[in-house]
Amino acid sequence: MTESAYLDDRYGRATRPPGRLRLLAVVGMLILVAAVTAVFIWSKAGRTLSATVTSYQTLSDSATTVSFVVDKSAGQRVSCRVVAQDRYTDVVGTVDVTVPAPKAQVSVTVIVPTRGRAVIGLVDSCRVLG
Repeated sequence: MTESAYLDDRYGRATRPPGRLRLLAVVGMLILVAAVTAVFIWSKAGRTLSATVTSYQTLSDSATTVSFVVDKSAGQRVSCRVVAQDRYTDVVGTVDVTVPAPKAQVSVTVIVPTRGRAVIGLVDSCRVLG
């Protein structure tokens, strides 16, 4: 008995997976990729709402102004939460602002009352009302 035959007899020979198993694996991977792609596209589809901070200024230890632009669908009423943070990124002030509906792009400037000196002002979140 040759060494190769002996080893095959003792340990067995690795065989290729049957064609059916390989086909099922490929189909399963394609379904997984399609599902992940569909979820990604679906999650991005309804996101037409965004807010961009254009400037902020610390007026005093008790107030900060934040200016921002909201891009939304015309006719949507939007509420945005604006926050001011101190140098440790703790929130020292917050205010909710309702953005009017008529235009698709609206510029807003708001004064945020603070309980300490803020070093940055930002828009935390925006959501569509009603």
